[in-house]
Amino acid sequence: MKNETGYFEGFEQRKMFYQYWLPDSGEIKAYLIAMHGWGTHSDRIAVPAKYFIEKGFAVYSFDLRGHWRNAGDLKGHIKSLNHIQQDIQIFFDLIKKEAGEKKVFLIGHSFGGALSLIYAIEHPELPGVLVSSPELGLALKLNLTQKIAKAIFPLLVKIAPKAQVAIELVQEDLTNDPEILKEHIEDQEKLVAITTTTYGVMEKGMKYPLKNVNKLKVPCLIMQAGNDKIVDLEKTKEFYEKLEIEDKKFISYEGFLHELWNEKERHKVFKDMEEWLNNHL
Repeated sequence: MKNETGYFEGFEQRKMFYQYWLPDSGEIKAYLIAMHGWGTHSDRIAVPAKYFIEKGFAVYSFDLRGHWRNAGDLKGHIKSLNHIQQDIQIFFDLIKKEAGEKKVFLIGHSFGGALSLIYAIEHPELPGVLVSSPELGLALKLNLTQKIAKAIFPLLVKIAPKAQVAIELVQEDLTNDPEILKEHIEDQEKLVAITTTTYGVMEKGMKYPLKNVNKLKVPCLIMQAGNDKIVDLEKTKEFYEKLEIEDKKFISYEGFLHELWNEKERHKVFKDMEEWLNNHL
């Protein structure tokens, strides 16, 4: 397995870290651009990448702006959803040049899944999009203090756009795999706080796909963890049911926690993805 890193020029000439995984030998079937989940980074793509390069796919990913190596001057700060989408577009164009005549698919997990759906809605020429537990709504219940904080967020964004807000997921809600869970807990690069502006970006990113679901014309595979404690799985089902395209597929994995690509029985998920991809080459 070849794992290399590099930098590309993102939106507004921002220097952006990325990495990719390639098979040691053999012809590449297609290229996968993978979008990581909220608060993490592209290193979390290493597990699915290992599977797919063995099947003849090339996998590329980059840290979202505001995250780890692309955090900039303020960790956890993203100015707008458009900035992220522009980064994806620039990166996509870069990989398309590398891919030549080969197809380039977009895959995304959680918030990365929502971002992937937004990109697919805006780019009907995309050959396919595959999303894992897309963040279209949160399953987390808010206490009174959190509800009050959410209510005044629009005001906070105006008066203190870069104010830090604590936001950290319970790692035990992500995966049942003890080794990966240990790595998640020890990961010092995951976000534990974001700015008020970023919270607004996340809210918009969750709502956009459902508001524009009728515009999606790209073949899609939607995978949802059956025991998801992070995202609202009913929102995922609603999105799928409202899709007007014929080439769509929904798979629910009963008992699986949020991170399908890092779960103990993730090989089932990867096989479903591989089959779908091979049918769309």
